Amino acid sequence: MIPGVDGLITQATDHALANGRVEAFKKDIQEGKIKQASEDFEAYFLSYMLKVMRKTVPKGLFTENKMGEVFQSIYDEAIGKESAKIRGLGLAQYIETKLREDEMILSREGKVA
Repeated sequence: MIPGVDGLITQATDHALANGRVEAFKKDIQEGKIKQASEDFEAYFLSYMLKVMRKTVPKGLFTENKMGEVFQSIYDEAIGKESAKIRGLGLAQYIETKLREDEMILSREGKVA
């Protein structure tokens, strides 16, 4: 295996997944699914925060190999989703409120059908 390629593949995959999630958020907002888009964003934010925080902790017995890293990634994503469902940080609620306010302002100005 070529040194450093694993890191590039992981970064490319993370970037592609993030871009896909952003497009999904945009689609949800356009379809009027503001609550779902807000919760999805909070889940992604929390998952990413956990991933970044884990980089500061030394690798342990279960995370020193690729399978451990995959498990940890899936686990972080599940924690993010569950936390967002129960309004973990309140970020989803804040985003939803602001998007609905913007939607009302635009509809009053006649910019939204």
